[in-house]
Amino acid sequence: MKIKTNFLRENKEFLIFLFFFSWLFILKNQFGISNSWENFTFHTDAPFWFFLQAIFIFLWVSFIKKRIANNSTLQASLLRKYLLFFSIGLFSYIVLRNIFGLLISLLFDTYSRNFGSLYLLIYKNIGSAIDFMIFGSFSLVYLYFKENRKFQKQVNDYEISRVKSEVIQLRTQLNPHFLFNNLNVLDYLIEEDKNKASVFLNHFSELYRYSLVNSDKEIVLLQDELAFSEGYFELMKVKYDGYYFLKIDEEVKALKAELPPFCIQVLVENAITHNRGTSKKPIYINIKAIENGIKIINNKIAFKNKPKGNGVALKNMIKQFKLLTKEPILIEDNTECFEIKIPLINLNNYD
Repeated sequence: MKIKTNFLRENKEFLIFLFFFSWLFILKNQFGISNSWENFTFHTDAPFWFFLQAIFIFLWVSFIKKRIANNSTLQASLLRKYLLFFSIGLFSYIVLRNIFGLLISLLFDTYSRNFGSLYLLIYKNIGSAIDFMIFGSFSLVYLYFKENRKFQKQVNDYEISRVKSEVIQLRTQLNPHFLFNNLNVLDYLIEEDKNKASVFLNHFSELYRYSLVNSDKEIVLLQDELAFSEGYFELMKVKYDGYYFLKIDEEVKALKAELPPFCIQVLVENAITHNRGTSKKPIYINIKAIENGIKIINNKIAFKNKPKGNGVALKNMIKQFKLLTKEPILIEDNTECFEIKIPLINLNNYD
């Protein structure tokens, strides 16, 4: 009973199609035979028998396909395999119809009426072949559609699994990056000002708790990431107060969107790490709303003797967006400023 229920549930749409097609096919034949409404006759049971025949062909084709696919080591194209399914199904169906018809004829003593001449035998077999060509073709097309849909789902599941794995790997690289860079700042403050070091450590512990909580997440709310980035910048102000300024437009804060964690914080950190801000020539970091994303821009004042970094954090962030979204990250880097445009996920209208 459970197998029947599963069969009906899995193939409901196709069975409905076969049912309505059976009615239309019988009606079409009856209209062709009749010359007028007066001569038109219709037996209501005919479509149901035709429908049962269609179901049998569908089940038989499914059985042939499954047995050959499971037991065969045939290396052939998909088209050749389906032609093989169709050919074996057609031949075996005609044989089964003849055997079944012969048994019924012998049982009810109607052999001469059904198999009494070569003409009747050819006529019945041609009819069986046409029936199979119609419903067998429908069945194979439907089975191919089901198989292809299942394959696409497997591919999508694999791709999602692969993307999640890669994102987690990239995330594990960003998390230590955040930790070690801030420990370096803490080490500097301990030598210079122990009070500032204490304030820094308290703020840092709160931020690192956020990083631990969100390190396994694929995406976070934009508002949470902005709050984390602002908290990080306040942390940096303990050491660099007056040298760097962060401004986040209100339009950005009003956006309802998501994005990978740490990406804004990494860009704020890069702006501080790679530019020499001073009280006279500070670095201004601006975060603005653009169409389908946000833009982070800062002016540039390069260090004279500081070696250029390898950009691991930025590269990892670009890879994350490539895996999670179809929109690329756009970067404009010149002698005056650094600008990066980040696409947002599930972007909605402003409040």
